[in-house]
Amino acid sequence: MRRIVLTALAATLAAAGTAGAQDDRTQGRELSELVFGSIDLDGKGHVHMGDMERFRAEVFDAMDADGDLKITYDEFSAWDPGYAIIAQAEGQPQAYATATRIVFSFWDRNADFVLTEAEMRFAVSADFRRADLNDDGLLSEQEFLQSFGVIVALRAAIRPDIDFRVQ
Repeated sequence: MRRIVLTALAATLAAAGTAGAQDDRTQGRELSELVFGSIDLDGKGHVHMGDMERFRAEVFDAMDADGDLKITYDEFSAWDPGYAIIAQAEGQPQAYATATRIVFSFWDRNADFVLTEAEMRFAVSADFRRADLNDDGLLSEQEFLQSFGVIVALRAAIRPDIDFRVQ
């Protein structure tokens, strides 16, 4: 259900066009804020590793289309909360596809072309720690938007002209 909501938002954003986007208020940012909100279910303004692990498990289950407890690149790239729609609208579908291949390759620690739950758990945990800029064990929305690896990679592929750092 969450995937449908995120994809519907992305379709709405893409249909609205990108001409009015200024600075970092892009469709990709708006979608990333929605993704953060779907992790921060309590609306605290930050998430802890438990929140992230719950979300990761839900995403893994949603990606694993055939239920074999392994995610192929095809499954990985088919599950999308809406960034692909935005990339298409921005004329960046190839850059977006390349970004998903890179993220998948980084997460596939043993390079066997499938992601296991353990590999995905390790990758999300590592990305969480890397994005926790103040080392408080929590990710604020700003830390998530500017430093969580997969979010930065996908947004940068869509809009390479934007500096995602918070000033």
